[in-house]
Amino acid sequence: MAVFSTRYRYIFFANPQTASKAIARTLLEALDGQPMPQREIRADDGEILVKKHHATWRDLQEHGLMTRAELDGLFKFTCVRNPYDLLVSRYLKRKGRFTADPARYRWAQDNARIHASMGAAQSMGFPEWVGRELQRHRDKGSTVKGPLEYLDHADHIIRFEALQHGFDEVLQRLGVAQPVPIVAENVTSERAEQGERRHYSTYYDDDSRAWVAKAYAPIIERFGYRFEG
Repeated sequence: MAVFSTRYRYIFFANPQTASKAIARTLLEALDGQPMPQREIRADDGEILVKKHHATWRDLQEHGLMTRAELDGLFKFTCVRNPYDLLVSRYLKRKGRFTADPARYRWAQDNARIHASMGAAQSMGFPEWVGRELQRHRDKGSTVKGPLEYLDHADHIIRFEALQHGFDEVLQRLGVAQPVPIVAENVTSERAEQGERRHYSTYYDDDSRAWVAKAYAPIIERFGYRFEG
């Protein structure tokens, strides 16, 4: 879903693995947010046409949920995250919680691509898994386009690395004077080892680092991200 408000005139697009569920929950609980859509929209053959949580600007228009004029009248915002860090989080979730609690993450089990990625994460180290995940981009010399569906149509983009600060800027734009802390939601607990959070750089080797740099070049360059050891 996206989250929108007629009172505050905003719509939030939930870019995957950028703390989007935490922000969505905060908006629903504290800022008159309403989900869009209310549930997944599926074709007659069961294919998901509009995801429940990660609907895009294009999805809403193509499936008659909102018009371009309605969207243009809203303050549109989303989040972005350093791709090097994002992929570590994705790997650990697919290696850990999705497999440990399959009933809770039935949607992941039912998605063939994600299910294959989960199996690979169980059997591979992180560098090998990244190579598998980015194989088609490496073969075609292409870049990852998915996040751009959220980023390219936003009036404001919150950086995962400065989440509350970015959200506070949204509140200012919306004319909300009182502070609204972002709730904790869907935190990747698998990142912690012996009470300490491993830095993403410790998961990479030279090859996997280079693959991410090429595949995510548009986002890395646009937002000035670097690989920090």
